[in-house]
Amino acid sequence: MRVLTVVDALRLGGAETLIAQLARVSAGADIELSVLSLHGRSPELSKLEPLLRESGVVPEYLDVRRTLDVPRFRRLVSHLKTTKPDIVHAHLEMAMTMAIPAARLAGIPAVGTFHHVHRPLSGRASARERLALEIATRSAATIFVSQASLTSFADRYRKGRPVPASWTVVHNGIDLDYFTPGPGPGLSPLPADLDLTGHPVVTVLAALRDFKGITHAIDAWPAVLARHPDARLLLVGSGSEEQDLRAQVARLQLTDSVIFAGMRSDIPDVLRGSDLTVLPSIYGENLPTVLMEAGGCGRPVVASDVGGISDIVADGETGLLVTPGDAAGIAAAITSLLDDPERGHRMGQAGRRRMERLFDARLWAGALHTVYQKAIDTDGRVEVST
Repeated sequence: MRVLTVVDALRLGGAETLIAQLARVSAGADIELSVLSLHGRSPELSKLEPLLRESGVVPEYLDVRRTLDVPRFRRLVSHLKTTKPDIVHAHLEMAMTMAIPAARLAGIPAVGTFHHVHRPLSGRASARERLALEIATRSAATIFVSQASLTSFADRYRKGRPVPASWTVVHNGIDLDYFTPGPGPGLSPLPADLDLTGHPVVTVLAALRDFKGITHAIDAWPAVLARHPDARLLLVGSGSEEQDLRAQVARLQLTDSVIFAGMRSDIPDVLRGSDLTVLPSIYGENLPTVLMEAGGCGRPVVASDVGGISDIVADGETGLLVTPGDAAGIAAAITSLLDDPERGHRMGQAGRRRMERLFDARLWAGALHTVYQKAIDTDGRVEVST
């Protein structure tokens, strides 16, 4: 089955990185995957390309400048008519808005995936989301990666109306041959350039944006240091909040114990060398890939109980769930796991088993194959109740 995956851009974001993981296991599900980025190649918008190439996928670029880019929309239609994939799978709003209509004009079934939980929007952002949803709902399948995501969209856009037949939930997965525990019983060494040997390390792997709640992890850090003065908080990622977070770290006199590591491509090594992973989001989380990756690497997690996070983290078994925005609760959870490394080890082992049972990318690929086959068999037809 030949599947063209269309994404907005090849950033190192959660949704985009999942495509590279799917590429590594797709052949086992009888899926021949190709990838098209709507945006052109640039240092920021093509960071995922090396990971795709490692999986044997050479992406193509359409160089779209905006959603209503008519010449490039026509080029996309022509591309689909020429390459004739069996099905088109669009991820994220711009990709769905452009690729699903283009696929229809080319006579090819299409599906779309939303990777976020709805949150209140206004202006153009609200209009973009509504348009993408209306278009996706008229595709062969509108995929949400958690029940929390589907429910949030139904509450906002289908109040008093039935959920369309095209809407379905398919959990993402990760490549558990790539995200694995370390070879020995203890922690693996962290990458040498981080210079953290001998320190307990708590890692936050997330975009430095307001909804990730990283400010609350920083607020929690003095209480952690009071009990574990050698501990280090490692922030892996970049984003619009970085300067504000740096200022907060300086204000709290935490410069020596909070490390801004920027974007990195050696995430398995970082996770395997971390005592635990923290995701302190306050809203907007759907099915965070980093929590699956931490579980795959056999590491315990502390995370806010928002969105679809509880689908991944079994509270008290594979990690600890805390109230969003509760710095004291975050500190207490981190401290309890640093106090009892054996408990953290047991949680990490349980997390690995949970990922194998529920979030193996091979399961994801198989579930997608089922959705794709149904779309192909019905020639992409779908009935939408209004």
